[in-house]
Amino acid sequence: MSVSPPFFTRRFGMVSVLSAAVAAGALWLWVCWCIFPVNAWNDVRLAPAFALARGLPLYPAEDSGAVGTWIYGPLPLLLWWPATWAASAAHALMTAGAINLFITVAAIGVVCWAWPAPAGSSLTRSDRILAAAVAIALWPGAVFQYLQADNVAVVLGLVGNLLLIRANSRTWQWGAAVCAVACLACKQTSVGVVAAQIVWLGITAGRAAALRHLGRCAVGGVVLASMMVAGFNWNDILLNLIVLPSRLPWTETPLRRLVDLAPELSVHLVVPALVMLLGRRFVWARASVLLLPSLTWLCALPPSMASLMKIGGTINSLQSFTYWLPPALLVALVTVRVHRRAAWILTGVALASLSICAVRLARVRAYSWRPLVEHYRQAEYLTRSFPNEIWFPWNPLVTIYSENRFYHVEDGLYVRFLAGHAITLAHARAHLPPSMCVIALPRGGTDWGIALNFLPKNAQRAEFGLWTLYSWLPELPAGQPAPSPHS
Repeated sequence: MSVSPPFFTRRFGMVSVLSAAVAAGALWLWVCWCIFPVNAWNDVRLAPAFALARGLPLYPAEDSGAVGTWIYGPLPLLLWWPATWAASAAHALMTAGAINLFITVAAIGVVCWAWPAPAGSSLTRSDRILAAAVAIALWPGAVFQYLQADNVAVVLGLVGNLLLIRANSRTWQWGAAVCAVACLACKQTSVGVVAAQIVWLGITAGRAAALRHLGRCAVGGVVLASMMVAGFNWNDILLNLIVLPSRLPWTETPLRRLVDLAPELSVHLVVPALVMLLGRRFVWARASVLLLPSLTWLCALPPSMASLMKIGGTINSLQSFTYWLPPALLVALVTVRVHRRAAWILTGVALASLSICAVRLARVRAYSWRPLVEHYRQAEYLTRSFPNEIWFPWNPLVTIYSENRFYHVEDGLYVRFLAGHAITLAHARAHLPPSMCVIALPRGGTDWGIALNFLPKNAQRAEFGLWTLYSWLPELPAGQPAPSPHS
C-alpha cells in the first residue's frame, strides 16, 4: 500500500515540528534546572525539609526556635525529603530542583495522556503530546525555577480531578478526595479543588453523590489534621499556619500590583474567561469534559486573588490557570481536528510552542547550560574560614551542612515583623552564630534590611566572589587583650 507524497510530506513535517517543540520544552526545563540553585528562595524553602528530616521543630514557637519562612502545610517537604540525603547544599538544591520539575511535568503528562476526549470525538497520540508540550511552554516559569508549596498543590489538584472524571469505582473517588484535601496540606488557600469537585458531582451525579464526596473529603481532612496535630505542637501550628498568614498586610499599592502582573493576568484570567464565555454552551454542559476544570478555575480564583494581593504575593498564588490549562488544550486540539486545514493549524501550534520556549530562554538572565553552584563552593570556603562566626541570612543550607546548625532566616524574621509578631532580641541571638562577626549576602540578591540591623558601627563591607560580606572584629572575652596590628 503506497502513501501519496503530499500526505507523507505533511505527516513528516508535523512530526518534525512536534519533535522540535518537545525538544524546545525539554531545553527550557533543563535551563530552569541549571539556574535553580542560584535562587536564594529555594535555599530558604528547602531548609524546613532538613528540620523535618532531623526531628527539629518545623513550626517555631512564638519565643523559641530558629525562625524560617515556612508558613504552609508539611506535605511538600515530604516530597522534597530525598534532597536531605545529598552530600552538600549544592547537591541538595539540584536534587530538589529535579524533584520539583519531575512532579510537575509528570502531572501535566499524565493529565494530557489520560483526560477523556469530548463525547463523539477522539484524541490521537500526537494531540496529547502536543498538548503537553504547549502546556509546558505556557506554564508559569516560576513553577520550574522555584520551590513553592503551590507547585505541589497544583500537582495534587490535577491528579485528583483526573481521578474524579475517570472514576469508575469508589476507590477512584476516594483517591480524588484524598488528593483534593492533600492540596490543603500544601497551601491553605487551595480549597478551590475541594469545592469544585463537590459542585461538579452535584451537577453531574446529583445531590447525594455530592454529599458523599463531601463526606469523603471531611474524613480525609480529619485524618490529615490528626496526623499534623500528632506530629507538631498545636499552638505552633496555629501560629505559623493561621495567625501569621492571616495577619500579613495587604499590599499598599493594589493597582500597581495588578499593572505589574498585567501580562500574566491577561493569560491566567482573561483567556479562560473568554473561552468560558464564548464556548459557554459546551463548557457548562453537564457532560462537558471542561466542566470540572472550569469549575476548579472558578472556585480557586477568590482565595488565589486574595493571596495575590497580600504583601509579597505574586503570580504563583494564582493556581486557577494551571488547573484549567491541560484539559482546555486537549479540547482545543479536538476542535482543530475537524478543520479542513487541521494539519497546518496543528503545525502552527507546535511552532508557537517552540517560539514561546525560545523567547523564554532568551529572557533568562542567569543563562547557563550547567547548574549554577559556584556560590556554594565559595560559601563552603567561607564557613571553613569563619567557623561559628558567619551567618547566611538567605542561605541556611550552608551552615546546616557546615555546622549542623539552623540559624534564623531573614525572610522569616520579616514575616514575623509584618504580622506583628517580631521576635525578641534574646530569641534572635539564640539562633545566630555564637561568635558572629560576618554576615554573608548573595550579591544582588533580596535584602529586607533586617540582617544588616545586627551590624555594629565598625562593620566593613567587602566583596568575595558572588557574596557581599559585612565583617567586624569579634567581641573579646573579659580580660583578654586586643590583638596588636601586627599579630
